[in-house]
Amino acid sequence: MDSGPTKFHLRGDIDVTNAATIGDDLTGLVDEGHPAIVVDCSDITFVESRGLAMMARVQRFADDAGCSLTWRALPVDVLRTMHVTGLDRYLRIEA
Repeated sequence: MDSGPTKFHLRGDIDVTNAATIGDDLTGLVDEGHPAIVVDCSDITFVESRGLAMMARVQRFADDAGCSLTWRALPVDVLRTMHVTGLDRYLRIEA
């Protein structure tokens, strides 16, 4: 029985101190063969440039692997940054 997408929860700031580790964790889930991953972003407080780069890299990795990766519940401030950078047209974002 399919249990639905794998869920991954992010909290706090996504920055130089943790972006690489988060990216490795997410690409690891893709490598494990999870067909769908939903990243709950509702508790993110800030995303800096390394976090944005990680999100783009992980999205590309998942897309190339045929994994459906969705970024869910991004805070308004983060969505604004995504819009300014153009990432909102590239990432699969869900309200």
